[in-house]
Amino acid sequence: MPVRLALPVLALLTASAAPAPQRIDVALSNFRFTPATIELTHGRPYILHLSSKGGHSFAAKAFFAAAVIPAADRARIKDGKIELAGGDSVEIHITAPTAGSYPIKCTHFLHAGFGMTGKFVVG
Repeated sequence: MPVRLALPVLALLTASAAPAPQRIDVALSNFRFTPATIELTHGRPYILHLSSKGGHSFAAKAFFAAAVIPAADRARIKDGKIELAGGDSVEIHITAPTAGSYPIKCTHFLHAGFGMTGKFVVG
């Protein structure tokens, strides 16, 4: 009988051991990302919350290709970037990929040249 009780308890402990997604807020404004460096831990779940004060893109092709992203959220990413109009916001659920540095930029004309760049740093 103790074995039967131990299995459900073990299942509950295992299910509650998974970390809850951490929300990361990123503001897109003229001409920067705040924060510009986004530090993540490999294998940990996150909710990437992007908000834009003007029309901008959040292009991170290598990162989005390597991260685990649910299909519904992946559908919002086109050619490795997310487009946001002024006042828009979007949430993308991700699980951080392997360790490394992944560049981010706004692909709108001259925005990256004016400093609208950043990076994901996964450790």
